[in-house]
Amino acid sequence: MTNEKANPKLTLEKAQDQFAAWRKTRKKRGSIPEKLWNVATSLAESYTVHQISKGLHLNHTALKDRVEARRVMPSGEPNQPTFIELPPMASGEVSLELENKTGGKMKIHVKGHTDIDLVPLTQTFWSQQP
Repeated sequence: MTNEKANPKLTLEKAQDQFAAWRKTRKKRGSIPEKLWNVATSLAESYTVHQISKGLHLNHTALKDRVEARRVMPSGEPNQPTFIELPPMASGEVSLELENKTGGKMKIHVKGHTDIDLVPLTQTFWSQQP
């Protein structure tokens, strides 16, 4: 069973070209850029996960998890964490617990240091690939 729409091969072919160009120009083995993951997951509207993973040479389970995560996210840009404003640390103590879309968890507990910038730390966590 396929989920193809009118002339969807062109879309998959464009994605294959993008992945091929990235694989050809990358300097070392590493994570697939989020932009390419977004291209792959967007194809799920026209193709099955099997077709996409086979056509783009992606891990089937990783792609399936990302497609499912994209489907349950609220409207708007996928994979964007919600902004939460933290109250001032009057007591000099803060605790954060973060969980990303793949189930990765990070706990941060800061006591006595009100000048710590948590933004780079949390951005690094959110940008990690499965």
